[in-house]
Amino acid sequence: MKRQSILTCTVLLALHATAGAENEKNDMPVPPGVEAVAPKPKAVCLRDKKLVAVAEQLAERQHIPPSPELVRAAREAGVDANPVYAKFGVVGEVESFKSWLRDIDEIADAPLICGRARVGERVVLIVAVRAGSLAMSGKHNLHAEVIPDFRDPYLVVRDSRGKSRRISVEGEGFGATVSLPLEWRRPLFVQLVATGPNGPRPVAEKWIGKILQGQTTPRSEASVASPAAWLMQLRRATGARSLRSNRLLTKEATSHAQTVCESGKLGHELDPWGDPEARLLQRGIEARVVGEAVARAQTLREALHAIEDSPSHRLTVTDPRFTDAGYGKAKDDKGRTCAVVLLASWPRKVP
Repeated sequence: MKRQSILTCTVLLALHATAGAENEKNDMPVPPGVEAVAPKPKAVCLRDKKLVAVAEQLAERQHIPPSPELVRAAREAGVDANPVYAKFGVVGEVESFKSWLRDIDEIADAPLICGRARVGERVVLIVAVRAGSLAMSGKHNLHAEVIPDFRDPYLVVRDSRGKSRRISVEGEGFGATVSLPLEWRRPLFVQLVATGPNGPRPVAEKWIGKILQGQTTPRSEASVASPAAWLMQLRRATGARSLRSNRLLTKEATSHAQTVCESGKLGHELDPWGDPEARLLQRGIEARVVGEAVARAQTLREALHAIEDSPSHRLTVTDPRFTDAGYGKAKDDKGRTCAVVLLASWPRKVP
């Protein structure tokens, strides 16, 4: 079963950069006459040199970059952790900064890494979620690894022609090294996908070779005001069949989009029913194969383009096995759009 997710919402707000946390309790007795020393706060995120470099680069700019520009800057600096968030502000906004960082920590499914920079009065904090890593091992080998809370890792590799391939990763505890054949035309864009507390998602991304300027795969020209037309054109370009619009799938997709917006989390397993297949069974529907793509961005257009630009999500929504689709969207309290594309192969009602 294919279940994949993508996080596209980069937070771009005012802030001052500081990482704080609740004080750990110290139960050791203090000898008479000795003044008690307050325990050192536990950091919400760990400082990362590459993220510091990204923060320094962005702090020099006179504008707040859009999400794709932020992610590109992170990837060019060698940051593979995913997703990446940014907060912009001025000196003195300490509490706003701390509150934002705590909010990210609350919804994150893995430890945070961060980098901070200041240029004049302008302050930038970059935060990323570290659930896995990708590192070159020689010229043509790549080592992939996930943290203990994540399982079932695999790679999706897209070459310069836009062709994507899925590669399994063995040895979850210590990761695995895979060979990237020379015939796969560089540059390669690699995603490491693994299943965590909220379901599967891309946990790390890496370019091998010079990062391409602009789009690496053609975008659908269909109006994103109609997700069905968008997906039809996307699938047609790969030779996959058109999909039937399914009312029951749309109902579940809409319900899950609302759950994503309300929870603040991006994932497939956010309610007691579990993954998309289990959620459909609760509605009395079963299918041979079930797939789902989830995105959150400022607009529906940006959310669908994020799905389109992600190799793992593009593989899911263009899978030729699917016959039916449902589309859901919702708005969160920040005005962002949560979008869900739910797909199934020959769904049918069950008792």
